[in-house]
Parts: sequence; structure tokens; C-alpha cells
Amino acid sequence: MLQYLISGNSASEIVSITNQALDKGCRWIRVDLSEVPKNDIEPLVKALQEKCSDCEAFLSVENDVDMVIRLKLAGIHLTASYLPTLIETRKALGEEPIMGVTIEDSAQVPFLPRTAIDYIAVKGSDLDNCQRIVQQMRDSNLDEPVVATFAPDMSLEKLMSTGIDGIAVYHSTTLPSDLPQLLAALTTFLERRLTDN
Repeated sequence: MLQYLISGNSASEIVSITNQALDKGCRWIRVDLSEVPKNDIEPLVKALQEKCSDCEAFLSVENDVDMVIRLKLAGIHLTASYLPTLIETRKALGEEPIMGVTIEDSAQVPFLPRTAIDYIAVKGSDLDNCQRIVQQMRDSNLDEPVVATFAPDMSLEKLMSTGIDGIAVYHSTTLPSDLPQLLAALTTFLERRLTDN
């Protein structure tokens, strides 16, 4: 699982970066629309939705529940501020969209509703925190995947050793041209984990 996180205030730039990422083999695009002019958002999302569909890729947007419902998008990613309302949000979305949420530390794990979320996201810069969250998830019998943010100055091997299941990379730090190598490395780590188990 590799999520490519794209943000910006230009719809054309977001479309261009998405096209490049898809062409390089990325199959999960996560878009932050908060800086995009309001009138440009829906046409942009429809264009991204069509491109992702053509590539059999997954498109999720951040925090815009109404947009996901209206356009029947594949997924949504929520910030930690949504933790108290995850069950209500899931009811509003229905069962189909993939719903992920960012959490900040292991103390928030007990508040995760078992039936509402499909994965959680954490900051990868704090390896100890990643490991504690993964351990708390497993101790709580929660088997949802854990995705950690990754940057080029980090060790992918050390990050994966915390037990996470995937990574999220920002387009501002990782160029689309770097994605094939990163995808190959991630696949190797996950295959090795399966073999070891």
C-alpha cells in the first residue's frame, strides 16, 4: 500500500501530478483540496476520478464527506478531529467508500470504532510512536492496516520494521519519477514479511 498525497491550489497542477504518478505505477491517489478555489473543486475531482478509473487506481479525498457522497468517490481520509464522529460519518458514507483516519498516538486507539474505519494513518517520523500504535492496535484485536508518512530522508527499512503495512508519501518531497523504485522497495519488504511469517 502506497498512498501518494497531492495538494496545491492549482487544479491543472494537481491533475498533472496525478497523471505522472499513475503513469509511474502508483494506484492510490490521496488529494487535499483545501487550497483549491471552491469553484474548481468539483470539476477537478471528476477529472481525477475519471483518470483513476481508467488506470484502475484508487482516489480518496481529505475530509470532504459531502463530496464523497455526491460523486460516489472510492474513499476518504479524515484528520484526527473526526475521531469522535467516525461512526456517524460511516453511516453517512455507507459501506462502500474506504475510510481512513489519522491518529496521533496509541492513546487514541481504544477510541477507534471497529466497524467504521478501513485503515489508520500515523506520522512516520517518530518510529517509537509508530511501533506503539501498531502494538496497541494488535493488542486491541484491531487488524486494520497502519499507514505511515514517509520522506526520502528516512529509512524505509526502519519504518517498515515498526510493523506498519504501508506508506504515504507527499508529492512535495517525493517526485512521481521516484515512485517506481519506492514501490519496488515496499513490495520487497512486504513479501519478505509474508515469507517470514
